[in-house]
Amino acid sequence: MAAKQHTEPSLETGPARTASRTSFSLLPPSLGLKLLVLTSGAVLMGLEIVGSRILAPYFGNSVFVWGSLISLFLIALSVGYYIGGGLSDRYPSRALLSGIILVVAALMFLIVAIGQPVCDAILRANFGEKSGPFFAGSILFLLPSIGMGMVSPFAIRLATATVASVGKTSGTLYALSTLGSIIGTMLTTFVLIPNFGAGAILKGLAGVLALVALGTFPFGSGGSAIRGSLAILAAIAAGFFGLGDLRAASLPVGSDLVREINTPYHHISVIDNQVQGRRELKFDRFTESAIELSEPHRSESEYTKYFHLAFLPQPKIRRALFIGAGGGVGPRAFHQHDPTMEIDVVDIDQAVLDVARSDFYLPESENIRTIAADGRTFVRNATDGRYDAIFLDAFTIGGRIPFHLVTREFFQLCRQKLAPGGVFVMNINSAVRGKNAEIFESMYATLSEAFPQVHVFAIGKQQGLADQSTNVILVAVNSDQPLNAEEWLAKAAAYESASYVGNVEVRRMIGDLLTTIPERKQATLFTDDYAPIETMSF
Repeated sequence: MAAKQHTEPSLETGPARTASRTSFSLLPPSLGLKLLVLTSGAVLMGLEIVGSRILAPYFGNSVFVWGSLISLFLIALSVGYYIGGGLSDRYPSRALLSGIILVVAALMFLIVAIGQPVCDAILRANFGEKSGPFFAGSILFLLPSIGMGMVSPFAIRLATATVASVGKTSGTLYALSTLGSIIGTMLTTFVLIPNFGAGAILKGLAGVLALVALGTFPFGSGGSAIRGSLAILAAIAAGFFGLGDLRAASLPVGSDLVREINTPYHHISVIDNQVQGRRELKFDRFTESAIELSEPHRSESEYTKYFHLAFLPQPKIRRALFIGAGGGVGPRAFHQHDPTMEIDVVDIDQAVLDVARSDFYLPESENIRTIAADGRTFVRNATDGRYDAIFLDAFTIGGRIPFHLVTREFFQLCRQKLAPGGVFVMNINSAVRGKNAEIFESMYATLSEAFPQVHVFAIGKQQGLADQSTNVILVAVNSDQPLNAEEWLAKAAAYESASYVGNVEVRRMIGDLLTTIPERKQATLFTDDYAPIETMSF
């Protein structure tokens, strides 16, 4: 008896096959599908990364923002895979797939228009930094991400002719999707964000996606489908030329934009507020430093003046290190105090250092060295002698100190780099008692593990603001000889300076000294293993 012949069943339905014979596309169908999968993977990751820049001005750049984004995009991919798989079996149409991608491109253009008002509304609704990023991200990114998640299963269905080729086809297309994700991640991170604003990046990604979708569209497969897709494409083109860039915040009345820079770390703007007579350095919508417009350009950031408290326990500061440049107002004042002092200013963002020089009058002196580096890495690798004072004033977007700069191990490293009698000064945002004092309590406990004595100056304490979040200056002294309040006052009376921070101001600061540290029942000791600063309220 003859053996029964086995024939692989075809996966292509009659209607789809007919459509493919009577239509044409700008790209060959096989190449077009592969390019669409590659591009969708790249755009999806680009959207995720640039999404952090859209949320950061309102919710910071914390682990909650990234956790929300990653969760949302994984949810979107899961939903997209499921819907795309079912839809492709029922309607295996290249016109439908290209139409979905054109809709996705239109939704990405919409983000440029609604991103700011959506984030503003959610911020005003008091969703907070934990839930706010998730709700804002859901509104802005969920639908276009679901659409891009539908691409791979749809493309597999369209590219597979027989059951025998399913494995090879799916493996190829998923590999292309992953390759696209790698390209999109690196391109957005290392090229687009440092050179363009978030709105321009979104429009560029959406435009590329729309062009690829148009290149794979099977013209002639249905007049209504063509007209609908071309209408979407026309709307996308109008959006590309008509929508402005996505801005972190509009300028206040009476303000002039001096400079605007996008970097891998910040959206930097320098703004002259003519009404208040001050120049401000902003990272997104947060003011990092401010100085008077008129000479001698005194600091309008009150807490930076408290850095001069370091001269009381250590009057002879010959070498100083500032971690976190801001507008460079602290180093500039110290240079005025003693032009022979050697000052190292370290910031992870070279653009911040450049702006401190160009717009905030940090002097071009051989005694002031600016270094673009991570603060902890610089301290660990510093081998050219010890410092008399180290100042930590480094924050991410939203007022959080990077966790690796608040641990016991880092503070111990700083003490090793201090000369005997040297001073470590740290600025934090926190209340000093009550429910918003978690950061202060942990910082005091952790610093006390590394230094023999820690003194606390809570700005506003004299006005009874200890329960409210404020700038708290922690002064740790590398000496076993304790200082009491009377000794601080005596040293302040003897203080003299050529800078704009004079004797009267320093003596006033002593009034903010906490002579009794509030009880810390459950202060968390920060270590390299566990430093949950991003989860703490302030």
